[in-house]
Amino acid sequence: MSKVDIFAKLKRKCLVRDLVFNDDIYYDEIEDAIQAVNERRGFTPKDGVEYEEKYSNLICKMALYSLTKMGAEGETSHQENGINRVYQSASDYPDDLMNEITPLIKS
Repeated sequence: MSKVDIFAKLKRKCLVRDLVFNDDIYYDEIEDAIQAVNERRGFTPKDGVEYEEKYSNLICKMALYSLTKMGAEGETSHQENGINRVYQSASDYPDDLMNEITPLIKS
């Protein structure tokens, strides 16, 4: 899945949740998720390949998570107007998503 495809999927998922952002915001979150996957994986982009294809859906999930947590960065819980939200961690991405990334073995 290309970055444009990830963008389209992310935007659809956000629209269903009534989350509307400038297109640049979507792409920024996709870039941040790609960087997080590559760092965790130990993957170095080369020959025009920014990320490994098998992580496309995960990149979309991570970007969506980040967008839905916007305004509550660094928090593990949030209460406002009688609504309580609890997040798995205060980090940018939850452990269950990060654990889907298998680090490369370096020899």
